[in-house]
Amino acid sequence: MSASGGAPDSPYKGLNAFEDSELDALLFFGREREREIVVANLIASRLTVLYGPSGVGKSSLLRAAVARSLRELPEEPLVVVFSSWSDDPNTALAEAVREAMGADTNGSAAAALERAQSERDVYLVLDQAEEYFLYHADDGGPASFAETLPQVLGAPLRINVLVSLREDSLAKLDRFTGRIPGLFSNTLRLDRLDRASARTAIVRPTERFAELTGVAISVEPELVEDVLDQVGAGQIEPARGGLGAVEGDDRAMRVEAPYLQLVMQRIWEEERAAASGVLRAETLRRLGGAQHVVEEHLAGALAELSVEQKDIAARLFNHLVTPSGTKIAHDVSDLADFAGVPVSLVSPVLDRLSELRILRSIEEGGRIRYEIFHDVLAEPVLAWRAEHEADRELEAQKRESDRRHRRLLAVIGVGAIALAAMSAVTIYALTQRTEAREQARNAKANELEANAGALLTSDPELSILVATEAAEVAPGESAERALRDALLASRVRAEAVVGEPVLAARARGRRLVGVTAGGDVVETDPATGEELSRYRTAEPAISASFADDGTVLLTGRDGRLRFVAPDGEIGAISGTSGATASAISADGSRVAVVSEDGVRLVDTATGRLRHFYPHRGAESAAISRDNRRVLTGGADRRLLVWSGQSGRRIHALREQLGHPTAMAFSPDGARVASASTDGIGRVWRTSDWGLQAVLPGSSTGLLAIAFSADGEHVVTAGKDGIARVYGAATGSPLFELAGHGDWVTSAAFADDDGSLIVTGSTDTTMRAWDAVLQPVTDEVAEVAAPVSSLAFDDDGRLQVSTDDGRVHVIDPKTGREARVESGEKRVRRVVGPDGTVAVIRLNTVTLRSPTGDRVILTGHRDRVHSAAFSRFGGLLATASRDHDVRIWDVATGRLVRRLQHGTEVNDAQFSPDGRWLIAAAGKAALWDVAGREIVLRLQGHDGPTTAATFDPTGNVIYTGGADGIVRRYECQICGGLDQLRALADRRVAATRRELTDVEREQYLR
Repeated sequence: MSASGGAPDSPYKGLNAFEDSELDALLFFGREREREIVVANLIASRLTVLYGPSGVGKSSLLRAAVARSLRELPEEPLVVVFSSWSDDPNTALAEAVREAMGADTNGSAAAALERAQSERDVYLVLDQAEEYFLYHADDGGPASFAETLPQVLGAPLRINVLVSLREDSLAKLDRFTGRIPGLFSNTLRLDRLDRASARTAIVRPTERFAELTGVAISVEPELVEDVLDQVGAGQIEPARGGLGAVEGDDRAMRVEAPYLQLVMQRIWEEERAAASGVLRAETLRRLGGAQHVVEEHLAGALAELSVEQKDIAARLFNHLVTPSGTKIAHDVSDLADFAGVPVSLVSPVLDRLSELRILRSIEEGGRIRYEIFHDVLAEPVLAWRAEHEADRELEAQKRESDRRHRRLLAVIGVGAIALAAMSAVTIYALTQRTEAREQARNAKANELEANAGALLTSDPELSILVATEAAEVAPGESAERALRDALLASRVRAEAVVGEPVLAARARGRRLVGVTAGGDVVETDPATGEELSRYRTAEPAISASFADDGTVLLTGRDGRLRFVAPDGEIGAISGTSGATASAISADGSRVAVVSEDGVRLVDTATGRLRHFYPHRGAESAAISRDNRRVLTGGADRRLLVWSGQSGRRIHALREQLGHPTAMAFSPDGARVASASTDGIGRVWRTSDWGLQAVLPGSSTGLLAIAFSADGEHVVTAGKDGIARVYGAATGSPLFELAGHGDWVTSAAFADDDGSLIVTGSTDTTMRAWDAVLQPVTDEVAEVAAPVSSLAFDDDGRLQVSTDDGRVHVIDPKTGREARVESGEKRVRRVVGPDGTVAVIRLNTVTLRSPTGDRVILTGHRDRVHSAAFSRFGGLLATASRDHDVRIWDVATGRLVRRLQHGTEVNDAQFSPDGRWLIAAAGKAALWDVAGREIVLRLQGHDGPTTAATFDPTGNVIYTGGADGIVRRYECQICGGLDQLRALADRRVAATRRELTDVEREQYLR
């Protein structure tokens, strides 16, 4: 970035973050307003939470602008910017404070901060805080950062704190709920650059460059507009092709700052190499446009690696980026261990990737770690890895085909000499042609599998269809994996098409009821798709709400309210006109009528006005189940809480950046929730009206929000076509419901157990979704003590060992106990299929082979609880108190892979086919051994799961707990390809989804 003497080489940073330096501060433009807002909040508040999308430039803003501005204050405060999360954050923070002070301070981070503030004000900026939750999921205890932060904020110190983290990690701050007062009371969302700011970020750095170097460089106005058009949010999807932005979508007016910097840096390099004093639009066109420049950065850099180095890089990327696209840092030895490659081969690859700005090295705690250079590279890195592995597979197939082709030529040559053998050669040639066709089928199947994987998050149903086609073309393990992934991702269980945009949808028994924009109430049978009834109000509707008995209240475009009873009776509510929205109470007795001047609470039966709530500009309303409170939300970004009895105002809640489009009370009235135009859902406690949780998600705005019957979960519906489910108490995102083709206008839990969600969409459909996050196991039997192990005997009965030294032999289907025997409290010696013995001693396991060879397995950091051989004895799984399951190669003692859990692991067992592993930890976790990922977590036990096993078929999982209960779970996705096909057929039939002509052309051509 800078040449000797402090003058910059370039006015642009590329993918390098702006740092806390005078030069970077001079070149940092486009965030002037945000800098003022953040600085003002930091000065005024003890705690500020700054969040935003990945790669939006939070670190650059904080380091090059905010920190510099704070240091220039007349009070000369101490400013500490901290982001070293991979090691112990409490120790690292104490060191950062000592370094900033320039003085020794013994003790913890809290003590160092206390000493610092005794002399002057202190501003602590905790940057990239999402990494804290990534590296320290179980952080706790007196000397932990989890205790230090509340201690610092709770003490009467002159220390103001800013926590900066990615939007998708915002809910993880709930770890501090209750210990940090007003945790979410001062939140700021940093959005992508708007066009005006992005224009400043292009032009002003060249002007500053001229001031610093005396070299005048101009920028063509055409280039500025071309770059802004091409790096807008949604315009670039590296390595996968541009997706574009939806017309009218606010994202289209926003710009991705990292891509802007990367593209401008590339143009700068081209123009300077040509000794040009103008940055020209023609140069961008010659480079292939912004999309090509971004793709070229990764692809071009990786193209410089050798084939062997690319293979190593692909293995490394698997551990440097999580499946959700989060970067994670590791040191060289860990990466070598994960990749199964010697350090001597890994180090040169890491060095080269660092030179190419794909990785960066960071020094923390005396160790060198490597991470992805920038957040925006995470997704393209995953895409490159998938493409590389597919290419390598195709290359292997081509080599095999070429080898066979050469063999064929040799045979033909011999045939020319020996005509008598021609018939044999002909047969062989036909065989080779068959094998070549088989290779072509495999290549096509690989393409379909890759497409199925790319569709998992955007259209899981289509992913099922494409994966099923792959299984038809070339049945095999990879097709099986693709189909299983699609089945796991797809939650839709039924769909009904009503022919018009749907404003609201609910379940009525086993039927779906929807309200259309045309003012019709339509009842359908989702099992058949049949329309059972349609009641027409003869007036287009703008909103609708449901009472518990199924009565529907519609707000017409004429400003009048109409209701449709479950039996189809249509009526009007007298005394209402000029309504822009409305909400009916759960018992149907009252209606909140929203109009320009406020909200009226009206008796449904008589039309009598109970109360008028003067919330001018109100846009939405909600009534609590007991009718004691009413919520109103307006364009003034406020939610006002009113009494349903006296009519007085109780409280005012304020949105941060948007205004509420929908609101809801939890069934018990303990919480309220709002959906906002800023794309964020919020949950407040009604006890003290404190902010309980923030629900990040849609960047395009939310349209609906609802609680589950138990109040534990919240579902939101957004303009991005996705419904999202969160924990109400924490805001933790649980899962997404993707597949609608347009706005999701309505989302609601359909039953008391929260297992079903119904959505409505402007794509003219209603859908029913499986809302179970973690499957609940069924109780089989209860024994007298905590379960220590489970195993099947030769007669197919389940042997349940308990901590009191007994073995209960039960029928696994009925749970009936056949007998009770004496046994070991905990098995410390296990015999494998080939006679190899594994003996557990504290944190080591000793393997003794039948020939007398002895291998000691070391690596666990705490006591090993169990050991289990795979069916054919090639692998051994060990479960430990250190939160790990480790899988070993029995023949060599080499560690094959490490499966990490968040809690102590009590047991781990392979499935009969060796494909799966079930681990008993806090909850039972089903692992795909080959994929190295958790597929399911099973709940049901009151307390930790202490034992687990598969039945002999491998399709049923049994678990035992500290509660003394044995439970079972039928694993539909644990079966083979035929079982998965049958499940896929049932899923697709339920929604009547088929490949369209366009999709057939795109995927099957």
